[in-house]
Amino acid sequence: MLQKQQSKATALYPRLSRDDLVQGDSMSIQTQKTMLMQYAKQNGFSDCVFYVDDGYSGTNFDRPGFQQMLADIEQGKIGTVITKDLSRLGRDYLKTGYYIEVVFSEYNVRYIAINDSVDTGNGENNEFMPFKNIINEWYAKDGSRKVKSAYRTKALNGEYTGPYAPYGYKKSELDKHKLEPDETTAWVVKKIFMLAAEGVSPFRISTILKNEKILKPRAYVMDAFGKYVCHKNVKYPYDWGNQTVIHILQNEVYLGHIVSHKQTTKSFKSKKVVDVPKEDWIVVKNTHEPLVDEKTFMLAQETAKVKRQPNKNKATHIFAGLLKCGTCGKAMSYQSRDGRTASASYACNVYRRHGKEYCSMHYITYEQIYDIVLQDIKLHARLSENCTEQYMRELARKGEVKSSGEKALKEKELLKAKSRITELDTIIQHLYEDNVIGKISDERFVSMSKAYEDEQKMLKSKLKSLTEQIRSYEEKSENIVNFMDLIRKYSDINELDAAMLNALVDKIVVNEREYLNGERVQKLEIFYRYVGRIEV
Repeated sequence: MLQKQQSKATALYPRLSRDDLVQGDSMSIQTQKTMLMQYAKQNGFSDCVFYVDDGYSGTNFDRPGFQQMLADIEQGKIGTVITKDLSRLGRDYLKTGYYIEVVFSEYNVRYIAINDSVDTGNGENNEFMPFKNIINEWYAKDGSRKVKSAYRTKALNGEYTGPYAPYGYKKSELDKHKLEPDETTAWVVKKIFMLAAEGVSPFRISTILKNEKILKPRAYVMDAFGKYVCHKNVKYPYDWGNQTVIHILQNEVYLGHIVSHKQTTKSFKSKKVVDVPKEDWIVVKNTHEPLVDEKTFMLAQETAKVKRQPNKNKATHIFAGLLKCGTCGKAMSYQSRDGRTASASYACNVYRRHGKEYCSMHYITYEQIYDIVLQDIKLHARLSENCTEQYMRELARKGEVKSSGEKALKEKELLKAKSRITELDTIIQHLYEDNVIGKISDERFVSMSKAYEDEQKMLKSKLKSLTEQIRSYEEKSENIVNFMDLIRKYSDINELDAAMLNALVDKIVVNEREYLNGERVQKLEIFYRYVGRIEV
């Protein structure tokens, strides 16, 4: 039997994973090679062939070196397999046992694990092999848990742990876990957000970047770091895709925040990546310099989520994504028989697809919407310029914003509640001291302290409510100022465009026509940014 094996090649199999390096578990690949070759020479094994897996986990047997060795075993080329120990062959005890006791046995392959004193050519010393395989799997599981825990700790501390910095950033030379703007690409990210905030679609943005010969993110990584050299970026380095642009627009890293734990693996044995629910993401704010401000980021989100359908002449109509049916809330569909907006109209998309059983038509022409929205924007722009104080009060009334006097009263209540909470802390402390020295009985102490604690609990609840009311007032007041600053830019406009509409409007609700005082009328509701609905 031994002579038959010696007529075949001897497979020397070293393996090292990233986890092994972190855990300090195993020798380097070169050291393993030296050890295996020395053992083979000392024990008379000739025709030695190395099958190497450097950087591959022992929990997964889909490794190039191992698979090549397995193919050669199946072709009858290998008589003996030698590893440093059992864990080098694998850390999944079921599969490791299967390969040793079933596959190797079937092809008459002798297996030797040097440090574990395992030699299938000598069955007397292999009784504890299954237990050692179980321990190796446990070690892999424990190592995986420790690595995940370490990465989670770094994420909670706001440290960046990715292999490459997000497009637009680079890793700091002083601290590889901290991001700083990359002067080579930061301007591209700013340009993408600026265009999106103006209402330019992701498809159009990707076309602009392609025409300007700007390397897309993966091609940039390939060019800067020598990675992905086999990727199609080599052939098409400027082909930006819609989803790449959308991914950038939706990434909060450009606000200066680190967002981690968005994906994970199913288990330490499976490397399949699965998405983590958004509520379980780890978000640490203000960890590095932002590339865009909050306002620009929010404007860009509206553009990122809108699916713009071109008309027959491949021109996108300017109200794309803004018009909603007043009955079902779904999008209004655009239709033009000759490709011209002058003869175009809108109707409820649900009605057009499924009929009147699901919704009504809500028909309106492109020109009607255009004229109404244009005049309304001009009206509010003039009011914001010429009747500033009156207009602000009217917007505050519509938005149910409290007056400054009411806000002052709330702030006064807030200070009073805070003062009383501090006072109650002192009273309860004195009661406790009086109880300790025997000035008041235990029963009296319990009764009085409970009353004061109940009052304190009620005040803390009131404090929270007052704080939220004051914050809401401040936010609404700030939104009114932001809206007025935004809309007064358009007091002299004579025509609309997509960039203007996306900057000003959240949505336009088209209601069904109805009869009012014998006349047929149709109401539009324009929801402006910052202030919401203003009826027309």
